Amino acid sequence: MAHDDPADSSALGGDGEQLGYGGITNSIAIEFDTWTNVNTQGSDDIFQDHISIHSAGPLLPNSSNQSTSLGYWRPYDVADGKVHEAKIQYLPYVEDRYYELMTANANLIPYLKDNGEGRQLGTLAVFVDQGIIEDRPLLAIPINLSLLLDLPDSLAYVGLTASTGRKWQKHDILSWSFEESPDEDDD
Repeated sequence: MAHDDPADSSALGGDGEQLGYGGITNSIAIEFDTWTNVNTQGSDDIFQDHISIHSAGPLLPNSSNQSTSLGYWRPYDVADGKVHEAKIQYLPYVEDRYYELMTANANLIPYLKDNGEGRQLGTLAVFVDQGIIEDRPLLAIPINLSLLLDLPDSLAYVGLTASTGRKWQKHDILSWSFEESPDEDDD
């Protein structure tokens, strides 16, 4: 998850079905959801493990329900007891090799244009396991991040979160890294 919530580094999202990011404003979350919230009033959760991308833009709090989903979820068996590797990549252009894997819905429409800064659409892609090796994302969305998030000086907090509510699951992050690609103009 990346954000610039007014609570800065102490921003804390909701527990249970909110997966630790629900309620954080000016944020984007890549959701690895392994629990179906079938008994929750008003829940629109699906009945299988899945990966999705969520944001409510710069002004509203994020949430794990369909109202903030940017595109459509993809099924993936995350809670199978195996170690999984994931890669989240943003490219500052639309990657045509990923067209067939892209998803979009009405929630994404406000973020599919130039915002007057000369920044065009980019590609946010989520890769899992063999997809990393094959350069084949599980899902990808076209997006202009400068419209989606209001980030002073293009800086955001990046972090990992998990939540289970009254149930429990083991969530281990064995390692993670953040890599920033150098600007092409810096050659």
